[in-house]
Amino acid sequence: MKNKYIVKIKNKYFNKIIRYSIYCLKIKKKKDYYYLTLDEENFNKINKYKDLFEIEYINDLGLVHIHKTLKYNYVFIIFFLLSMFYLIFLSNIIFDIEIKTNDKELESFVLKELDKRNISKLHFMVSFDKKEKIKKDILNNNKDIIEWLEITRHGSKYIVNVEKRIKKELDNDNNPQNIIASKNAIIMSIEAKKGSIVKKLNDYVKKGEVIVSGNIIHNEEIVDKVKADGIIYGETWYNVHVSYPFAYYEKIYTNNKVKRINFNFFNKEIIIGKHFKNEEIKNISLFQNKIVPISINYQEVKEVVITDDIYTIEEGYGKALELAKRELLNKLNKDSKILDQKKLKIIVNNSTIDVDIFFKVYENITDIEKIE
Repeated sequence: MKNKYIVKIKNKYFNKIIRYSIYCLKIKKKKDYYYLTLDEENFNKINKYKDLFEIEYINDLGLVHIHKTLKYNYVFIIFFLLSMFYLIFLSNIIFDIEIKTNDKELESFVLKELDKRNISKLHFMVSFDKKEKIKKDILNNNKDIIEWLEITRHGSKYIVNVEKRIKKELDNDNNPQNIIASKNAIIMSIEAKKGSIVKKLNDYVKKGEVIVSGNIIHNEEIVDKVKADGIIYGETWYNVHVSYPFAYYEKIYTNNKVKRINFNFFNKEIIIGKHFKNEEIKNISLFQNKIVPISINYQEVKEVVITDDIYTIEEGYGKALELAKRELLNKLNKDSKILDQKKLKIIVNNSTIDVDIFFKVYENITDIEKIE
């Protein structure tokens, strides 16, 4: 590529171009000026007579232009190349491994198996073929533990879906037992699979009273003892006291988390990754130049939900009631439900509202008692 130059001269000097045998590659006229495109030889020639022509240098093309562009923008170009290198490098690093299972022992076991095969945090991602080979290897070597395994790549993260092999075992525990009430209640449901039902629906029972007996009685004599089996539901009662502020601030972390890359170049910030409306960020520096304000950060981001409100007395009571329900249900089994509630007492203070609430609850009251 030959070097080319663009110069600007006034109309009145154009005739001198021909007189001094200066040849132009391209001529363009704009109002009172001519714009001349010259090769290197003719550019040097017109430069000798620049005082006569009153030329104004505009631009250069070709290798000269490329050289100057590189010279004056080398910092940006180096930063751009470094950024691309880091981006490619980081995109092939494992930053997280998520095991999809509620079994903590199985999760720990799978992580160790992956680690043996160099799939762990801050290691390089493996190829698709190698990933499939590792998956088959783990399954073949742990057939008695793992039923199914799948490894999927999501950006810089591996998600591992795994199912534990279920070992069917016979229940040999046939020791006789009664089903008793775990707390004071009114019986609302009896589902007995084995044993003699000794209480009826709507009966009031105290904690420890037998509802389904393991004693089989005939003619008022115990003829056999079995392992009573069933589920009992009843109406139970709770008094809950809560205190709720009129000015309320709460920050709750959701389960949404992302990992992303942050580039800072002078006063500009470029973020590669997902944003949340409210988020908490942990920065890990990957590159920083102390001379030029350039930095690259790896960010671990958590989504947060922020509540910042001031309530009236009615709103405060509503929030206190919600809190009381939430606290009560957190203490009970998942299949429990609130049947009714009644406000017992409200005390309004300067900054809080104190509430006592009576709850009727439908819950599992099943408990067992061994028969000696």
